[in-house]
Amino acid sequence: MKHLRLPLAIAALSAVPAMASDAISGGFWVNHSLYNDDVDEVSYGDTNYEALVLYFDHTDDASGWMFSSEFRLGKGAFTDPDNNNTGGHYGFHKAWIGKEFGPGTVKIGKTAVPFGWKTTNFWPGDEMLGGYADQMDVGVKWSADIGEFNYDVAYFHVDDFGNSTETMDDGGHWGTTDTYQKAQTFVLNGAYEFAADQKIGASYQVGKLRDVSTTATDRPYEGDHSAAVVYYEGLFGDLGVKAQYMITERDLSGLTNVAAALQENKIKNDRKAVTVTYAMNDFLFYVDYTNAEAKTDGNDDQVGSADSWAPGFSYDYGPGWFYLEYVSNDGGIDSDGMVFNKDDDYLYLTVDYYF
Repeated sequence: MKHLRLPLAIAALSAVPAMASDAISGGFWVNHSLYNDDVDEVSYGDTNYEALVLYFDHTDDASGWMFSSEFRLGKGAFTDPDNNNTGGHYGFHKAWIGKEFGPGTVKIGKTAVPFGWKTTNFWPGDEMLGGYADQMDVGVKWSADIGEFNYDVAYFHVDDFGNSTETMDDGGHWGTTDTYQKAQTFVLNGAYEFAADQKIGASYQVGKLRDVSTTATDRPYEGDHSAAVVYYEGLFGDLGVKAQYMITERDLSGLTNVAAALQENKIKNDRKAVTVTYAMNDFLFYVDYTNAEAKTDGNDDQVGSADSWAPGFSYDYGPGWFYLEYVSNDGGIDSDGMVFNKDDDYLYLTVDYYF
């Protein structure tokens, strides 16, 4: 039986005053959820998942160095206290120092992993892309343009600050603080704009998985991961089209608290995604489709593939956006990247406010 819930996110002004500086801004959101169970017939749902979001950005005109960060506080910060570095519902979604050098920019800190593209809105999440869409890791990244070709070269030493394996919007798809952590990841990305507002690209990442279980006191690098994606992005007036095909692989065989629990330690699957958008004045209508096809021995026969559909629209009302989205899933991706069966439907009504 499908599980239906209706979250309503209502924005409000924060009690924290904004400083008189164009380098500081923020926002606030809160969530009201209705579930189709007996409890909701009495309580009419729960109001929670509130979050205060603060942005700090600065450029030193004398040296050219710049800083950018996003700090989230509250249960709606999309983080997991059991698997993050703070132990609470707060942390930095991004925090980097950068500088321009000629045609490119170097960024040091927690930045976006240049790998394919992510889905339209973060409320449904990256769905069946499962940890390969909104990745924010800690390392160094070089981004540059050569004519119509843009590229990124990056090294991410660790998934997040400290022992954290929860980088907020990635949805807990990269181990846990008592199993393993993504580390020492090299990433290459390149895209070519072959026509006006149309580009094709490819990305590749490869790295280690560090054993952070309590029995592995020296935290050795005992696992590996790799992924590759080819993608397309195009804009035809008000119509936007994006598509990508991805292959992923993880070798968990040397990890203490993982290998013994799995029948097959080499996790493989393919991911596919298509997004279609249409802009009409202040409205943006969109459909996100993502798919994960199990390639792991044994799991491919049990699960096969999982699909997610996320149609919706957003409305730009000035200080924020209003979203109405419907999400339907017949599967999911766990913390090891394994595809599993489930049957969920969600309806999201959200409003955020920024100042």
